Amino acid sequence: MAKILVVDDERDIKDLFLQHFRKEIKQGELDFVFSFSGEEAMEFMQNPEHEAVLILSDINMPGMSGLQLLKHKLKMIVP
Repeated sequence: MAKILVVDDERDIKDLFLQHFRKEIKQGELDFVFSFSGEEAMEFMQNPEHEAVLILSDINMPGMSGLQLLKHKLKMIVP
């Protein structure tokens, strides 16, 4: 099962993803995890059990932007 982390400050995005991919979720092909800020996503990614194969992030978010999140994630992978 592919775990996908979706990061977006707009909470209604969760319902859109769950509705659009309902078949794949029901069949166990995809597993979505949602974070509503860059900081929340960073906390999620700190736990090795929560490794996502794909991260989809909004760029314009209050606090940590999607681009800042990407920079932090790259530092975690390549010190």
